[in-house]
Amino acid sequence: MKKSRIVRYLAYVTFILILFCILPGGSLAAKNSSEHGNGVQYDSESITGSENSEKDSIEAANGTDSSYSEKVQDKDKVKTETQDTISAYKLERDRIQEELQLQKEEYRGAKEDFLEVRNQIQKGKLDSDSEEALNATRLYLHASINYMILYLENVKTNIQYSNGNGTEERIVAIDENIRLLKAEQAGVANASNQQEFVVTVQSVRGVWNNSRKASLTGAGQTVSERIGGFLDKSDDLSRKLETTIESLNTTEVNTGELETRLTSYKLYLKAAREKKEAADVIYEDENATLEKLGVANNYMRESLNNVNKANQILRVIFDDLKGYNLEEVNGTGVENSNETELNNTISINNTDNN
Repeated sequence: MKKSRIVRYLAYVTFILILFCILPGGSLAAKNSSEHGNGVQYDSESITGSENSEKDSIEAANGTDSSYSEKVQDKDKVKTETQDTISAYKLERDRIQEELQLQKEEYRGAKEDFLEVRNQIQKGKLDSDSEEALNATRLYLHASINYMILYLENVKTNIQYSNGNGTEERIVAIDENIRLLKAEQAGVANASNQQEFVVTVQSVRGVWNNSRKASLTGAGQTVSERIGGFLDKSDDLSRKLETTIESLNTTEVNTGELETRLTSYKLYLKAAREKKEAADVIYEDENATLEKLGVANNYMRESLNNVNKANQILRVIFDDLKGYNLEEVNGTGVENSNETELNNTISINNTDNN
């Protein structure tokens, strides 16, 4: 093999190594990013439990007074509107999932062809700048960038339905990254040798990594915001429950089990807040790496898990109190459930570990 051909071959191998760093394998795993992000998904129905408490509280409060009935009707209206929003989001999410699945198959086909060409080059049967090699590389890059664009469209959809702070700014940033990726596709189409592909790949890689970091941070902060609001209301609720239990205790009601459950409820809320705050520290770090952001997402998962456990205990507490027909507790239950409904709009797509 001539020296110039060896040099070209080594450059091509280097290019391949760079290329395979663009889309980590997890991005095209069996369960695509729109379903589980790239490792973290805050499901649209993740924070549950108080909804059942609301139902029980309303049943217990039926007939108490007209103002309360009107309040319940208002809450039901908000609940219906929220459910409609979630349904619309799910339809859009499912549409994007289907497109991602199709793109994933296209990507895999292009990758197989690309690897076959690589093998032929390694065996000296094909020149790296031959038409066949260039076409295989072009199709592979094109499929990779298409997947990135769809991925960002999915992130954009999640943000639009999250109603978090800074939504408009995040959408603008995503649109800009999509524009940059489409511009790089033009470079892929016009490349005439492997070296030109290398330049394009390096540029795409920068856009992609910045996009992932931005989506991870923005999505994480939106979830943190929702959980924070939920925890604040839950802290207020725990204080009201504590006062209610103390009142029951003065009437010679055995409140031992209620007190134990309330203590557990408060401990889970505390643990949820600690994990949330640990994640916030990372999200606020402008220099946080993708690995660090992955750690933050794990903290948010743990926080959400603690919230769900707290809600399970809350349901039991309301079941216990239901028989006492305590109107102030019933009303509080509805308020807390309303916050839960807002949290149900949380669905973050790439919060990812790739």
